[in-house]
Amino acid sequence: MQPRPVIGRISIRTLLGKRSAAYAAVVGATLSLSVVPLPARALAASDSVTAAADHGIPALVDPAKDLAAQVPGPELTWVDSIFIAGHVRGGGHDFGILVHTLNFPNAGQQSLYIGVTDTTTGWYKQYEAMIPKDQYSWDRTGLSITMPGLTWTGTADEMQVNATTPWGSLTARFTPRGPAFIYSGNGIVPLLDDVDHEYAFPTMHSAGSLVVEGRTFRVSGISWLDRQWGPVPVTDTSMRWTWMDIALSNGNQIAFWDILDDAAEHSFATVLRPNGSYELAAVTPLAGRDGAFWTSPTTGKVYPTRWRVEIPTLRVRLDVVVKGPKGQELPDGHVEATAAVTGRYGDTKVRGTTYIEMAGAWNATR
Repeated sequence: MQPRPVIGRISIRTLLGKRSAAYAAVVGATLSLSVVPLPARALAASDSVTAAADHGIPALVDPAKDLAAQVPGPELTWVDSIFIAGHVRGGGHDFGILVHTLNFPNAGQQSLYIGVTDTTTGWYKQYEAMIPKDQYSWDRTGLSITMPGLTWTGTADEMQVNATTPWGSLTARFTPRGPAFIYSGNGIVPLLDDVDHEYAFPTMHSAGSLVVEGRTFRVSGISWLDRQWGPVPVTDTSMRWTWMDIALSNGNQIAFWDILDDAAEHSFATVLRPNGSYELAAVTPLAGRDGAFWTSPTTGKVYPTRWRVEIPTLRVRLDVVVKGPKGQELPDGHVEATAAVTGRYGDTKVRGTTYIEMAGAWNATR
């Protein structure tokens, strides 16, 4: 077993943003950003991608080029992260799938997380592995990731994931469709005093073979790929947050954050429309709008399993409910749970899916 670094067990997206008072100030009121639709393919092969003035706001990430590993900054907490959270169906079953790897190169910590939820039967399994540095590889020239339990290769046009665990495996192809999701409209997400880069492919056609405890399913559906890198804050032990990647039936995609500490709560969202335009908006804080709490018998943490999400300036009101078992908690003590969404977006009834991350001090008094 590898010795733990000074920063300890840093859980996947937990420290990846969820996310800051500074950003909340930026989106205190709805800001509509009209930008050119950004395809999943590369924008330009340059160190920074800048759209011409008549093509919308500058994009500071390249959705194709930046699938490669990034050159790390000097911070101990600098992280390279990529994950897929998907909703697929096969053999009469609906599954949530999660594959995530992250690399803290300056701390010598590399991790792999895999989770599968059968929302039809309530079956759930998760897997976590700390990967020795000499067995972890992420190429800096393209998407090529290898380690025990995972190979992830391809391009922004199509990628292949082979993930294995003691209880099953996933072998699937993922094909991005529609515009890429450039967080905040330009790919920059302030995290307290830090600044990260982040983007997503929110509508990836997903198809392949899922094996769970000896039973094989041919599955297909839609997944959300999220890509992020940069330093992350780790000093505030009272922080806890909720993150959602909400895909709605009207074609809108919502990246939602609610971050809470002893001093304040900040809730905000970026909305990507099907035509590639964005809206940044404040969200009504979740505290007092969550319920059906579940207490982990392993960590003692107390998590909600349903929420009312409201974005007043966009007239959005959504009910979000965990599907499958309430306790979709990973071994390091954070939740990645598949959930169903119903509600209204303006005058239109909508439904959808999401993965919900809850990380941090959820044993704190709310």
